[in-house]
Amino acid sequence: MWSQNTFGAMVPGGQTWLPTCKSAPKRPSEASVQLGARAKSAASPRFAGAAATEAAPAVEAPAAAGSEVEDLRVKAKSKARGSVATSLGAKDPPGKPASAPASVPSSAPVSSQQSEENPAKRRKFTPAPKAKAHGDTSGLEQALQSSMSSTGPSRVERPAEGSDHFAAMAAAVKSHKTSAPKVKGSIEAVGADYEERDPYRLAKGIRAWSTADPNKAVAVPWASFEHAKMPPKLLQGLRTAGFQEPTPIQAQVWPIASGGVDLIGIARTGSGKTLAFLYPAYLWMQQRRAGVQSLVLAPTRELATQIHEEATKFSAASGFSSACVYGGVPKKEQLPALQRGSPILVATPGRLNDFLEFRQVTLSSVGYLVFDEADRMLDMGFEPQIREIVRQVPKRRQTLMFSATWPEEVQTLAHDFLKEPIHIQVGDPTMLQANEDISQQVIVVDPEHKDCTLLQVLRGNPPPARILVFVAMRKQCDLVVRALRRNGVKANSMHSDKDQQEREEALQDFRTGQVCVLVATDVAARGLDIKGINLVVNYDTANNTEDYVHRIGRTGRAGQKGWSLTFLTRSGEDAFKAVGMAAVMEKAGCPIPGEMQQLVERTRWRQQQAKLNEHKWDNLPMVLMVAEKPSVAKLVAESLSGGRMRPRRGQSRAVQSMEFVTWFPPAQQKCRILQTSTIGHIFGLDFENGKQPPQELFYANVKKTVEANVAKNRIVEHIQELGQEAEYLALWLDCDREGENICYEVMSLCSSIPSENVYRAHFSALTQPEIQMAYQNLGRPDQHLAMAVDARQELDLKIGCAFTRLMTRTFLNSAKEKFRVWDQTCLSYGPCQTPTLWFCVERHKEIENFQRQDIFTPIVTVSIEDYPVELQWIEETTLDRARAERLEKQIQAAKKARFLKIESSRKSAKRPVGLNTVQMLKTCSTRLGMSPAETMRIAEGLYSSGYISYPRTETTKYSQTFDLVAALREQAYHPTWGKTVSYVLRETQIQQPVAGTDKGDHPPITPIKAAPKDEFSKGKEWRLYEYVTRHFIASLMDDASYDEIRYVFDVAGEHFTFTYHEVKERGFFYIMPWRPRDLKLNEIDWDMPEMSQRSEFPAEAEVQRDKTRPPDYLKESELVALMDQNGIGTDASIPQHVQNVVDRHYVMICGPGDDGQRGEIISKGRGKGKKGKGKGKSKGVKGEDGRPASRHMVPTPLGLSMLAAFEELDPQLCRPPIRAFMEKQVAQIADGFLEKADVTAQNLDLFFSKFVNFSENISRLNRFFMKKEQLQGQWQEWGSWTPKGKGPFRAGPEGGTATSLFSLRCS
Repeated sequence: MWSQNTFGAMVPGGQTWLPTCKSAPKRPSEASVQLGARAKSAASPRFAGAAATEAAPAVEAPAAAGSEVEDLRVKAKSKARGSVATSLGAKDPPGKPASAPASVPSSAPVSSQQSEENPAKRRKFTPAPKAKAHGDTSGLEQALQSSMSSTGPSRVERPAEGSDHFAAMAAAVKSHKTSAPKVKGSIEAVGADYEERDPYRLAKGIRAWSTADPNKAVAVPWASFEHAKMPPKLLQGLRTAGFQEPTPIQAQVWPIASGGVDLIGIARTGSGKTLAFLYPAYLWMQQRRAGVQSLVLAPTRELATQIHEEATKFSAASGFSSACVYGGVPKKEQLPALQRGSPILVATPGRLNDFLEFRQVTLSSVGYLVFDEADRMLDMGFEPQIREIVRQVPKRRQTLMFSATWPEEVQTLAHDFLKEPIHIQVGDPTMLQANEDISQQVIVVDPEHKDCTLLQVLRGNPPPARILVFVAMRKQCDLVVRALRRNGVKANSMHSDKDQQEREEALQDFRTGQVCVLVATDVAARGLDIKGINLVVNYDTANNTEDYVHRIGRTGRAGQKGWSLTFLTRSGEDAFKAVGMAAVMEKAGCPIPGEMQQLVERTRWRQQQAKLNEHKWDNLPMVLMVAEKPSVAKLVAESLSGGRMRPRRGQSRAVQSMEFVTWFPPAQQKCRILQTSTIGHIFGLDFENGKQPPQELFYANVKKTVEANVAKNRIVEHIQELGQEAEYLALWLDCDREGENICYEVMSLCSSIPSENVYRAHFSALTQPEIQMAYQNLGRPDQHLAMAVDARQELDLKIGCAFTRLMTRTFLNSAKEKFRVWDQTCLSYGPCQTPTLWFCVERHKEIENFQRQDIFTPIVTVSIEDYPVELQWIEETTLDRARAERLEKQIQAAKKARFLKIESSRKSAKRPVGLNTVQMLKTCSTRLGMSPAETMRIAEGLYSSGYISYPRTETTKYSQTFDLVAALREQAYHPTWGKTVSYVLRETQIQQPVAGTDKGDHPPITPIKAAPKDEFSKGKEWRLYEYVTRHFIASLMDDASYDEIRYVFDVAGEHFTFTYHEVKERGFFYIMPWRPRDLKLNEIDWDMPEMSQRSEFPAEAEVQRDKTRPPDYLKESELVALMDQNGIGTDASIPQHVQNVVDRHYVMICGPGDDGQRGEIISKGRGKGKKGKGKGKSKGVKGEDGRPASRHMVPTPLGLSMLAAFEELDPQLCRPPIRAFMEKQVAQIADGFLEKADVTAQNLDLFFSKFVNFSENISRLNRFFMKKEQLQGQWQEWGSWTPKGKGPFRAGPEGGTATSLFSLRCS
């Protein structure tokens, strides 16, 4: 049972939770400490003033005296900031002049002291007259009360928007630009200014120079195998494999790499780069020590396996074996190959990082490091993993980097990892040129005729011709394969949704000729080397010319002839792509078909006209519009431009820029609109000096930093460049606090735009009407919302880091050994994370402390017209053994059941209200088996694709302006529920529902457009879309009503009943067929006969004996509900908090358990997992699709120990009320009633005092994280002291310890 305490938080047991703190040995100068409204000097104001209407009860004082805690706080601030007086606003000593403010560091820290330098800009509060005890939060209550005037709440007046908040971000940008590596200009990167004289390099189009000194001589190429002086065995292997002479890249790489020099190799795919880096590796590994000596990193599984196969081919000749690890298959299958100690390791970055985290492989002996397809690795977002791997490789190494292109991102990586490399370039990397051995052909077809044309092509090239077909989308890939198979063509598909085994089988069948047609997405466009591909068919045109060249490069390899065929439609998109394709064909000497030539000429003419018309736009004002995601930017641009827009090149390749002309309402004239986007938050928060001791972090200066992903994709430079051209700024960020915070991040990059020209679009769905409405009614950004996010970030950073650093430094190593969590990197504490764990552990304690009792259930079975009907005792069960035995004798002796009466009552089931985020998270966890984090990830993807409205909202009531009928009519022709919707539209008068709650944020989550199941490439996307749509339809249908009918019988003087239900109006049950089961309605498919009073029926009776059972572990959906009720996190952050306790090994997700035992562990990947061990562990209840019926949060031994440790020293640190109150204060910042500086200072003071008490008593926590043998030497020191509490260790007899049953089971 849960009841509400004075903080508005729910606590178990129906008791009001009173904050308490265990007393510790007292010190000579003990005094109480106020942690809420603490008494401070008049010059350092804090929240005080009007007393709270309900003050929290007094609690015991901590071990440290109040004055000592204050001294520690002053020292911490002094060390962290260098000047206590200036940073906290304290007065100077008497007789001394007022000290000048400390100089603001270059980072312009966004911390609690910022607004204290100018008290006139904030309200002052009188210091509290009396200090409170440790853990008291009454001062926080006073903060809220004092912020409310007698006439009602008033918003805090803010300083100018461009002050400290922008200064911190400007400092972050300056630091980012200063620290960014300086890459060479485009001309210098393509080739150094030197005259090439080597005849071989001139003949083969090779340029090679030293990046340190372009005039330095470079080793002469080895034009033949004889020049390379290869061992006879290896030379024979190359001859046998069909190699006659080195390729140009091999000829130049071998002499340089053999000399131990770092190098960069730029050459097109299929040029022989694999053998170019393998042969120098063989030479380097001669007479080297054991272990992994050569490491090759590749971007994809296919390329990694291809390199491994090439190395395996020459392993016998070279004497060096290789191992290969990649994602998509279980690690345990690849671990034996690693443990065999192969000197060559080929890996994808993600999987190698997995092995490194578990310490299953070491890179300490690596001296030869290769990056293959470096540009592709960066395009796939592997840069963080690459940098983590390089940190574990010795600095004394030789590094080789190969790439087909030379973008700035690859240059930056080379700058960081290579030392004065030799740059080798085969051909011109800035010029796209196809292999001249490939005959390129194009057919202009209508989209509906592609399948027929493809069949004709395949029948004209019968087996054994191998044909590779490229399509644009994963869904289209499977559709094409099904169409081919229906027409008797053996074909397989290959795309990113296939697991590794399916992809390998498809490739193997294609290589061996068992299947001669492989249909693939661009996952097969690069790095795939399959001999004998005769024809490449571009069923869909490639996204760009570069991808086109890579696609057709799969044929015509190693000197063989090849053919390519492209299906070109007459659409504007394909016509634009045809221009680049035509240029490639012209360079390769391939004829261009007449119809394609017409499309190309028409497109070129339009481009020329657009250039001529560019000057017409020059005098128009420019408006920069920024969205949060590229997909949102594209939808907004398409809606506002009517599709008449043109792309514009910017600094970043990760985001698009689109330009068009339209009417801009604030300017009251036509303007040039430039639409682009960010990729989420631009800035993060970090400490200026992260190496400070934990206690100093509470008052340490913090700074804004550019996020790594943003820096990698050059988002800052991109937005700054566009902002310098614009006169207006329109922000299309998500309409929540985080989106508002990003608004100000973007504004800080566009400082040249006046604040009065900055506007904010408010929208909740990416539909044409919604976008147009937001565009016509642009508002202003709200700094209060942005500052609320900054406050939460600062509090979470400082509080979490301080406690996490303390726990990690003290107990991490011993915890790894005790709990066998070898990949654990920290023992983390978080103001939201730890209360989340507390809910899970409370249910675990309830299970552990459950007292089983005998329970008795009388059951009577009567025969009604020869049909057995089971009757339930009207009292259901009893715990009274004596009464149960008497009852059993009575009903068994009766032999008859006499009918007494029929009772009937009409009941109704209310239709659901609008769908909000928390309800969606709960339902997806319970019914769909999806974690909250996964649910939000999928929901945001559906929102960005325009399938559903904005998925982050607390509102459940539809707006009066929302067109319910139009939204419902959109679903009328859906193949799954269209008939139900049509019936509702035809037979029901749709009225605005009055139920629900309007929280003032976004409207409820609704479907935006109708989409059939086969439109979704992933099953989970469809299931979530289906649930959102069904919920919306149900919320507009009628309530359901049913009769509950109960037949009452008399058996030996006791009443027994049979209950069933008759649904009278199904209402929304039609669209939500699972609701009757949820309501436990017993609908029977037979009719009860008519009965007269005192009719008797034969009866058989028994009393079933059982034990009472403890509750199951906390459901994930129940946890989400508790967090929402207690204010732990927001609808935006709850999923991440739940995911954190799982990722940090404090909680594991299991299926339904039985009798107090956990169920089957649900793995992160596929919802399947290993069974639990021990008695009573079973697979648990399964749903219709084989997944566990529900997801349960089971604390691990590490999680139990973590929470018990905090409960031991300060229960408030891990219980919900303090965090709930913090969230309440942050909401007050968002509403404009409190200031960020005051809230952060108050909360930091509160947690600092707790930290002091915690750190002074931390030795009492040894028993939670150390093995028993480690504690043996401490028992004598503890003497007769016995631990308290109900954590994993409890007080045992005679002062010993007794572990809980769970701890014994898991240790």
